[in-house]
Amino acid sequence: MKTRATTGGFEDRFYVTRRDGKLIREGARYIVLDYSGADPHATFALRAYADSIRSENPQMAEDLIAALADPEAWPAQHD
Repeated sequence: MKTRATTGGFEDRFYVTRRDGKLIREGARYIVLDYSGADPHATFALRAYADSIRSENPQMAEDLIAALADPEAWPAQHD
């Protein structure tokens, strides 16, 4: 099945704002990943990120793994 994850290239599809009201650092670049399970590559990427950050921020790593295990238990983060 063709989806946006399996066709096309890297494109500007999302606009990121901070919910805490802080300014976004100049030059920052963001990638939005759907961890609901619809895109297996996104879940793979988030697992890799959790593994990479675990020694510096174990709470973030555990939260990411928990969100991957049960996406419905976490805020949708969109309108």
